[in-house]
Amino acid sequence: MAAPIDLGPVALRSPELVIKAVFDGQRLGMQLHYVDGMGKVLSAARACWFAPGRLWVAELGDVESALAWLKRLYRGEFVDVEAGLPILAAAIRAPQPDYFTQRLDVQVFPLAKADPAKGRYAVSFYYDFLCVKAMHALRGQFHPHAKAWQVKGELNDILGALKERALVDDVHVFVHENPVVLEDLVASATSVSPIQVPAATPEPGEGAADGEIEGAGFLSAELEESSRFDVDPLVLSEVCAAAGLRDYQEVGVRHMVTQSGACLGDDMGLGKSRQTVVATRMIAGQGRVLILCPASLRINWEREIHAVYPHAVVGIVGEDRHPTLYGCQWVIANYERLGGLVRDPDLAFEVMAIDEAHYLKEHQAGRTRNAFVLATRIPRRFVVTGTPLLNREVELHTLLRMTGHQLGGLSLKDFRKRFSGNKEKRAELAAALQGWMLRRRKDVLKDLGTKSRQVRYISPSEGLGAYKKIYADMTLYVMPKIVKLRQALEALKTPFLIETVESLSEGDKIIIFCEYMATVEAMKAAFKAAGIVCVTLVGADSAKRRQAAIDAFQTDPAVTAFIATTSAAGVGITLTAANYVAFASLPWTPALMRQAEDRAYRLGQLRDVIVIVPLIENTIDDGVWKLLQSKQETEDDVVESVRSALPGALAQAVNDSTAQLLLEES
Repeated sequence: MAAPIDLGPVALRSPELVIKAVFDGQRLGMQLHYVDGMGKVLSAARACWFAPGRLWVAELGDVESALAWLKRLYRGEFVDVEAGLPILAAAIRAPQPDYFTQRLDVQVFPLAKADPAKGRYAVSFYYDFLCVKAMHALRGQFHPHAKAWQVKGELNDILGALKERALVDDVHVFVHENPVVLEDLVASATSVSPIQVPAATPEPGEGAADGEIEGAGFLSAELEESSRFDVDPLVLSEVCAAAGLRDYQEVGVRHMVTQSGACLGDDMGLGKSRQTVVATRMIAGQGRVLILCPASLRINWEREIHAVYPHAVVGIVGEDRHPTLYGCQWVIANYERLGGLVRDPDLAFEVMAIDEAHYLKEHQAGRTRNAFVLATRIPRRFVVTGTPLLNREVELHTLLRMTGHQLGGLSLKDFRKRFSGNKEKRAELAAALQGWMLRRRKDVLKDLGTKSRQVRYISPSEGLGAYKKIYADMTLYVMPKIVKLRQALEALKTPFLIETVESLSEGDKIIIFCEYMATVEAMKAAFKAAGIVCVTLVGADSAKRRQAAIDAFQTDPAVTAFIATTSAAGVGITLTAANYVAFASLPWTPALMRQAEDRAYRLGQLRDVIVIVPLIENTIDDGVWKLLQSKQETEDDVVESVRSALPGALAQAVNDSTAQLLLEES
């Protein structure tokens, strides 16, 4: 055997700092070797992160100043700055004028009801320091909630400033044809939370840069008020019968086809998707239908469409090439993929249905803004959700405005003042929702069993030592501390949940909802060690793995438990093989909790469903449970009051389409 060769000390070579560079004549973008903590340093040096190209961008115009800048920032770091010289030189010698500007997604919105003194246009873009300079030149005010600048001047002034100061050619600016509304976002009504934990006090934040005062506006749209349409009852009945709809589902279809905008607010599991598919196709005729939904539900919607119309041509935004959507009768888009549709007004739609519409409850969210922009182009718009109100009354404002209800025409401030705060105001709101929202509960399903909840107070055998240690840690801020406390409680409930599963009778199955992925993995290992066969589902799982877990639970008698996060499995799937549901942690709203447990309690369930809520006394479990009860009262006062507003005999008649027809025509 040969003796090992002594190579002597090995010299470590510094990694090259500059990996790639792009120059457009004013912006120098650099892909840099990752060094921990340098992001803050680069930002402080007025560089900005350009996400579309994964580059750090700075206003540097020559190689010498760029190298000097990098050397100053990376002094003492183990990187080779000089090796970037040829990369930087090559980029600056051959500028690419449109590299950045075509990816900035610059949009200009005409504003309805705008104060001319503040500006009649709003401009949005991915953050870019040169575009910001252009906004300053237009005496613009930034509105963080709208993620847009309100600027002074006419359209030509805006396009000129963008071109002169930010090198953005007109061809890379999308000017919207319909005006939007810039309205002030109001603060939520103050309330005392039942969840109180001692925590570290955050450092005071910095104000707006350069003494600027930020605006409080958000972007929505001013839409025409909803109108009513006649429908031939015989044609309606024939279409619904051909689709295999039940009587109460025919009522839901009629509710939609007779209005230009409305809410289908049926409880989970009553077939809202199927009703929506039939109604929107009746409305659109040969036209195109747009379905907006969470990403995880796109395949479900495609299946629902093909279940009724097997030969329908369905396109999915993000999976199919954009030009192919022109040849589709149906287009399905998740909320994160609306940008391409917003930029293409030529792709026309006759009707839009927004599934899980409570996703639009945040006025300032980008998906809400995009949905409003699309709404200005689509004559008939419907919101579909079993949870129209999660926390507060004002969450209904966007849904009402999106569908053209007259209450949506109120400013957000006036809406909150009129309908929030007490039972009497909520009763007025519930009365105003009559005719706009159709809300049915599970009692319309005569062949469905019962659902009951059982609160179980438990004492963990290992005690609360880990929980108390986190509770006493005063280095944690409030929200991170609450997360850690809830994670600790989930772990402490694992033995109880194992005992619960072991006590089930033959043929029983259970869904266990957690709030955190780490708990799902830990619980899976604990169940396996106990000899319990289970499947899991978390948000990171692929669509293929997701469907495999559902199919195994539904069809394999050996699989007893389905362990999942509420965010991944709480909507859009059917798990009627389960007749038990348990919550390792409670969701933050009663609507989300009910939505999750109704994965089992829905069409196709032939057994009674028992929901188990394990709580650990003298922990934040107590506060979360009280919070849910408080929110349930608000939901009952508004949403459930709409359902129960008709007197007894007439309320029952809503289950029959003929009776509903007579009722509305009388």
